[in-house]
Amino acid sequence: MPVFVFSVMQMSGAIIGAAALAYLLLALRATWNFRERPERASKFAPGISVLKPIHGDNPHLYASLASFCDQDWPTYEVIFGAHTADDPAIAVAKRLQAEMPDRDLRIVIDERLAGPNRKAANLANIYQHARYDIIVLSDSDVEVDRNCLSSMAAPFFDQKVGAVATMYKGLAKGGAPARFAAHYINDWFVPSVLVDVSLRGIDFVFGAMSAVRREALDAIGGFEHLSQCLAEDFAMGRLVDRRGWKVALSPYACDTICAEKTFREMFAHEVRWQRSERACRPLDHFMSVVTWSLPLLLVLLLPQPSIIGLSIITAEIVARMALHVLLRRRFAMSDGASVWLVPVRECVCFAAWAGGLFGNTIRWGSETFTIKAFRALMRAGELAPQPGNADQSAVRSHTAPSR
Repeated sequence: MPVFVFSVMQMSGAIIGAAALAYLLLALRATWNFRERPERASKFAPGISVLKPIHGDNPHLYASLASFCDQDWPTYEVIFGAHTADDPAIAVAKRLQAEMPDRDLRIVIDERLAGPNRKAANLANIYQHARYDIIVLSDSDVEVDRNCLSSMAAPFFDQKVGAVATMYKGLAKGGAPARFAAHYINDWFVPSVLVDVSLRGIDFVFGAMSAVRREALDAIGGFEHLSQCLAEDFAMGRLVDRRGWKVALSPYACDTICAEKTFREMFAHEVRWQRSERACRPLDHFMSVVTWSLPLLLVLLLPQPSIIGLSIITAEIVARMALHVLLRRRFAMSDGASVWLVPVRECVCFAAWAGGLFGNTIRWGSETFTIKAFRALMRAGELAPQPGNADQSAVRSHTAPSR
């Protein structure tokens, strides 16, 4: 191979390595500054409505739902919602009602679809029955401890806060594929969010769990408007922020269940996430290569080894391993440290990222969208809730996606 090619490879590797190390230093700092902890505002105890859209059944559904029914909070209700009475998740909700008669647990069955996003449409139906002004939203595969509601409510003591975002961690329930899936969430998703928030602040929430003030939710058109959007969580945070409310990041982090049974299933999920990111934020997706740069560094710097090149590779691996350990100390992660697995997992992350660069379709729930259609659906979340908006017709032309 010509010397010129080796020189270009070495220079490219040095640039990518410097960017990767800069990112990891930011991630280490942001993680060090964040500590997961329960939070409670003194003498502030508003009633809370927990809305739980449910669908289908899985071996972990009961434990996930039950964790929201036993909270250290004086006044709250949990409302389960499904579109059909024969949904198997209804049986689990009824079991909880029977086992916890002293809790305010209710079930809403309503087949109406306010828009193509089935999850948000389900929330629109449930919301009509909510009694309280602080609304906590959570997916059915999320588990929490008894401090969850107190921590989610605390930021609303500030009357300017309209929505609260919470980080989520991966909780593996299964074999190696589930542990690998949780590893991605814990070691790559979590620090990337912390870095983003530390640099740009926060104007979004996550679908796993979030909270919103009723006044702010109604101001953005409620779940009826959000049901027109593919990513209702992202849209809710953006619209609340644009209405002049603050979006706060809670120091509490919930667990989301990772139960992938095969590596093929796990990898397909990650490619889908990468392709979705490419559709929504193509530049951010391209630049995210610095967060899993190890395979590139090996390809660019190892063919002609040098002290500088080997030092860059070593520094990247050591910094990533240090971040792995620090994350488990700052967050109450139950998977334990497996530093030896970090380089292997980073290579898998890179492969999923590369897979996201190709293909023109995105599988979202039970539906498949082209990149163009997906972007049209995402743009709906950027629009103010005004009837007759041109993009709404594009959204309604698609069948309802589900998470």
